[in-house]
Amino acid sequence: MASSPRKDERSNGDRPNGDRSNGDRPEVDRPEDDRTDDDRTQNQRSAPTLDARRVTISADIGWNGSTRETAEFMLDSAPRAAAAIGGASAVGDESLRDTAEFVLDFPALVSPRVGDVFHRYQIEGEIASGAMGSILKGKDTQLGREIAFKFLLEEYRGNKELRERFMQEARITARLQHPGIVPVYEFHQLPDQEPFFTMRLVHGRSLKDLLRERAEPSQDLPRFLGIFEKVCQTLAYAHSEGVIHRDLKPSNIMVAEFGVVHVMDWGLAKVVGPGIPAPESGLHDFPEPSSDVIEDLYEDPQFADRTWSTVAGRVLGTPAYMPPEQARGEVARLDKRADVFGLGAILCVILTGRPPYVGKNGAEIYRKAVKAKLKDATARLDACRADPELIALAKRCLAVKPKDRPNDAREIAQVVTAYLETHMQRAERDLVRFFELSLDLFCLASLDGYFRRVNGNFSRVLGYTEEELLTRPFLDFVHPGDRQKTLDKMAQLSRGLPVVRFQNRYRNVRGKYRWFEWTAKSIPEEGVIFAVARDVTDRIQFEEQLRAISR
Repeated sequence: MASSPRKDERSNGDRPNGDRSNGDRPEVDRPEDDRTDDDRTQNQRSAPTLDARRVTISADIGWNGSTRETAEFMLDSAPRAAAAIGGASAVGDESLRDTAEFVLDFPALVSPRVGDVFHRYQIEGEIASGAMGSILKGKDTQLGREIAFKFLLEEYRGNKELRERFMQEARITARLQHPGIVPVYEFHQLPDQEPFFTMRLVHGRSLKDLLRERAEPSQDLPRFLGIFEKVCQTLAYAHSEGVIHRDLKPSNIMVAEFGVVHVMDWGLAKVVGPGIPAPESGLHDFPEPSSDVIEDLYEDPQFADRTWSTVAGRVLGTPAYMPPEQARGEVARLDKRADVFGLGAILCVILTGRPPYVGKNGAEIYRKAVKAKLKDATARLDACRADPELIALAKRCLAVKPKDRPNDAREIAQVVTAYLETHMQRAERDLVRFFELSLDLFCLASLDGYFRRVNGNFSRVLGYTEEELLTRPFLDFVHPGDRQKTLDKMAQLSRGLPVVRFQNRYRNVRGKYRWFEWTAKSIPEEGVIFAVARDVTDRIQFEEQLRAISR
């Protein structure tokens, strides 16, 4: 059995096959005879791994005694195997050469660690670990792109049911082709039959982390509703393909660069209707425990510390976000409306700051989910300062009976989109009034370097028409000596950081420069900057005159 590809096991630098930078052949750092005492100590540490490989060679490959002894000798040292290839080629011993070539590939294939190359992939490190799987970062050396690997955790590799569920995750995710779902590239098995699959590496932050940064739930509400709208649209697509997610929660929502929102971790996904065809090997769901078994599990004190996690092989989902029928183990009743409850739970967090069910530990949260104790969630929704349409939508989604919820994610997406459009139209009217009544210079700009909208004060101060200001990059108007400073502030805004009291000079139609003092805030997911500037030219000139007099 291969060792688990997890960070703590890969950090020791034990790599008997060496770095591979020339196809599948290792570069030899120094001859075997030049090993130091530290090297020998390192080899002793790796003994269990080598023993495991010897067992595999003896039991699984079935070589004869002489060939097996040769392979075992070479397993201790990649330089020995590399030298064996050269010697075998010289004397024309094809059997010896084949043995050596196999050994060079074998260690990396059974024990992926940082720096290892197998197939065409290079392992770089672990980035996440969930209830059933471990996510590693790596590189496709053939195509030169970053990728992510997902492995089943070592303690579950002997569990046939979970191995099948892991493979089912890869199959379902690979068939869901949508911008909001991370694409799966390939599915593989290592020589010991350990499954893994590769997918796009997503750079971003979870919705859970973003929500935690708010001072209060009403902060940046339009931004988070925009993210929620994209989540609903992604689930609407999945539902149209007959797939439900069953573990919707903020930590499974990734907000990436350029406003891309991904629904992650389809490990508990289930096919509930026509759409995605089952593969030849069969795509089926697995037996789940009865409500009595689940109740016993959650009474276990050890479970109390696992408040927010999915429990593999026992109860499927996360209790704080789980519909009652799922918490009770009523598998046959689960359909798209189970995800609708999950979406309502996410909306509840966005509006109130907390999920539907909260408690001191997992057992308490689970009991609330089983008994659908939503009184606290309803009270929090009523007390929040959100618009009535949003509160009503959250309550409908969190209905105890599935028949009282919206039918699928498409219905929720339509309501949220209509609300945002109405909200934007109202905000637009308010913005027009505010823009034109203010004595300051107000603008909406994009992170690509153009004004989207400016109020009349820009034309009054600079003398350009609105069309000139909107059709040219705003750096064209900035003093050459201030452009790099302005670009640095743009980079800061692109990361979501505010800019306060930043000054630069803008050229007017007569070629003279005016000093502007800016305060700006961005919404990186939408690529938008809200900024206000004040003409401080007279103040700066007055300050310069005072300094000249004092000298």
